[in-house]
Amino acid sequence: MIHPDKPWKRIWDLITFCATTYFAIEVPLRIVFDYKIGTQIALYERIIQILFGIDIILNFFTGYFQERTLITKRKLIAKRYLSSWFIIDFCSAFPFDIFGQFFYSYFGLTDSLRVLRLARSVKVFELFKSLRMLSMGERDDYQYKVLEVLSPVTFRLAFFVYWTSLFAHWVACGWIHLNPGFLKNSDNITRYIRSLYWSVTTLTTIGYGDITPTSNEQTVYTMGVMIVGVGIYGYVIGNISTILSTIDISRIAFQEKLNSINSFLKYKKLPSHLSNRIRSYYFNLWENKHGVDEDDIWEDLPVGIKADVSFYLHEKLIDSVPFFKEKSEELKREVAIELKPVLFMKGDWIYREGDFPNNMYFIAKGQVEIYQENTKTVIATLNEGSFFGETDLFERTERKLSAKAIQFCDLYILDFESLDRILKHHPEEKVKTLKPKKSAKVKKKSSKNKR
Repeated sequence: MIHPDKPWKRIWDLITFCATTYFAIEVPLRIVFDYKIGTQIALYERIIQILFGIDIILNFFTGYFQERTLITKRKLIAKRYLSSWFIIDFCSAFPFDIFGQFFYSYFGLTDSLRVLRLARSVKVFELFKSLRMLSMGERDDYQYKVLEVLSPVTFRLAFFVYWTSLFAHWVACGWIHLNPGFLKNSDNITRYIRSLYWSVTTLTTIGYGDITPTSNEQTVYTMGVMIVGVGIYGYVIGNISTILSTIDISRIAFQEKLNSINSFLKYKKLPSHLSNRIRSYYFNLWENKHGVDEDDIWEDLPVGIKADVSFYLHEKLIDSVPFFKEKSEELKREVAIELKPVLFMKGDWIYREGDFPNNMYFIAKGQVEIYQENTKTVIATLNEGSFFGETDLFERTERKLSAKAIQFCDLYILDFESLDRILKHHPEEKVKTLKPKKSAKVKKKSSKNKR
């Protein structure tokens, strides 16, 4: 059985999509202008017909997804295909011109039967969905990494432009077919452009009136196109407004948040230096995270996925700590899921000398200075991928140095209680479980802080 997400299958779908589009455009033109194609074009069309025939065979051997389950049983695949696209595919692939005498006797000109290939255009919607996704490689027998190459908004826009353009083309060809004398003294290109102009102005409900129907058939046809045009016009307006409102929904949400913050600052009458710090925080949050609140996302994820994502994102940060580097993957995964994001603005103190340590820190973005306040000396400048604060945490002693953010910093913290709990889960690692010292020193320090 063929997996529907195999890369070569998606390339095949792209080829059949292009061939289908060719017939959807060319067949109506050939019918209304009644021109003959050359030998080379006829050969290309025969090749396309062969490709359509091969596509029918492949569809009998291509699995499909049902409620996220891959169906590979041949009988189920054949039954589904025979009840859906088989008739349309067969009509588009069958070589009516080879059996021209038979079809001429019963149906008239064999070129008119080419219109059956237009039925395959309905399948373009399914091909569009397939081409929206791109397979990236095999993981096991029936699973593939799939990349979304078109966002839903882009997909809807591309699909809408494709179908409206194709429909306008068909309407233009229909106008020429109903009015064979339309600009008869002009060349076919001019006749087509003028009829396409009439089609677009009518479908968009503009209707300048410079090209008007002259027979009952043309009048009825025009009324039908007008009715369809009203629906298309409403669909266009609705979709464009939806696309514009969702094209950058995160930016819209951020702007609404900023408006609420400005109202809050105005109501509370905060001084300018505090107001500017608050605004600066949210602007930095937007520039670095596009306003995404990680806590909300983590809350919605199940524990298993949360552990996998955390380990993937933070494995390098955890391995940068010598204490964790040689530990088991299971322990590292538990550490990763306990990491909590925290943000600091430029100039914020992360901790000060004499504070009692409760956390160690990992730098995801930004720069941190390790600072000795007594001598006003910068001991080290730490960048992305570094860690700090672990020595005091492991020794359970007061902070000997201070840490200060010199840029907007995106950090992850691991608190002592979580680390102690993780180590107790892994006695086989033969590490000494960290225990806090007596709380007398903490109390003493806290009283010092009060003074």
